[in-house]
Amino acid sequence: MSSEIRQQRVAGLVFEEISIMLAGELRDPRISLVKVTDVRVSKDLRNARIFVSHDDDTVSRRELLKALQSATPYLRGQLAERLGLRAVPELLFSYDDSPEKAARVDELLRQIAAERSARGDEQTSP
Repeated sequence: MSSEIRQQRVAGLVFEEISIMLAGELRDPRISLVKVTDVRVSKDLRNARIFVSHDDDTVSRRELLKALQSATPYLRGQLAERLGLRAVPELLFSYDDSPEKAARVDELLRQIAAERSARGDEQTSP
């Protein structure tokens, strides 16, 4: 049980520090609007999967992940300094498209509500 708590604690620390670094410390314009959505650390604390989303339509997901991959050595070095861990986990970046999916579901629900509202108006009018 204590390893799960340690896993969650390390994930939280990595989440905070990576979010701060991506928000203001990197100069790569491809990374300018990146948000960290989740961090999952393996049980042995050797790997950290970082889920990110992006609001800039001019940068493709592939370009974004490539930019993050090239920034990984800097990010790991900064994590080593800031977190004081014995071993800094390998950083693996994944694109998280759940915000886009949630927006799509929300739009579909609005359309359904509008259609039901229109049908209700048609049925009540003589």
